[in-house]
Amino acid sequence: MSDKTRVLVTGAGGFIGNHLVDYLKARGYWVRGVDIKEPEFSDSNADEFELLDLRLWDACLQATRGVDHVYALAADMGGMGFISRFHGTILRNNGLIDLHTIEAARVNGVAR
Repeated sequence: MSDKTRVLVTGAGGFIGNHLVDYLKARGYWVRGVDIKEPEFSDSNADEFELLDLRLWDACLQATRGVDHVYALAADMGGMGFISRFHGTILRNNGLIDLHTIEAARVNGVAR
């Protein structure tokens, strides 16, 4: 295995996450991208790209395995109609994503 820093980018299928993957790759990092969907705007340059639902604990454990750093950009955004009508659902989903990712990173010994 390489001695490169291994980085996870959650939300890597979105506009900002996909660009963050490119930024990190250009700086020599090994990058795993994770999202519930494929990147919308261009193919991912991540070393690995996994389709995972980060609302689920086991998916977060899988996503954070073997990485040194996590950039947590994943979020349930929906569309404007969804956002304006389902505040509780969005809060629940984003809370699960964030808390499961943080705890899975801790359990898997992620440094940062």
